[in-house]
Amino acid sequence: MTDAEVEELTAERHRRSTAHDPRFSADDTAKILEAFGADLPPEFIAFRKLLPFYNVTGDHLPANEMTATYDWEAANNPNFTEDFIPFYAIGNGDFLCLSRSAGRPSPVLYVAHDDPEVAVLHPSFSDYLRNAEWYSEQ
Repeated sequence: MTDAEVEELTAERHRRSTAHDPRFSADDTAKILEAFGADLPPEFIAFRKLLPFYNVTGDHLPANEMTATYDWEAANNPNFTEDFIPFYAIGNGDFLCLSRSAGRPSPVLYVAHDDPEVAVLHPSFSDYLRNAEWYSEQ
């Protein structure tokens, strides 16, 4: 999926914001790449760049919350490994994550705070965007 296709899909599901979302700084994507490496799904990076400009529902974490969550969960949650990159808070202590070891083709994982079993929610970030029941207004 190209960056243009990611934006087209986002525009179909969400209204363009009239004001920049202050939770996402101008260097949000750069901070994520610095913290977690550049081997992330390109669709994830393209989508992240759009978050400040669209009213996207759900709780996609800003870069500072991603890194703080990662640090806390890796240190304190026995069900959370250093392989998980949290990008979406479910709200009950669970997260949607990417797999650091899987790299660019990473599936979207459902990582529960109280269950060691990790579920593959979507086989790729592209599939997550196409079937976005977690955050789509439609």
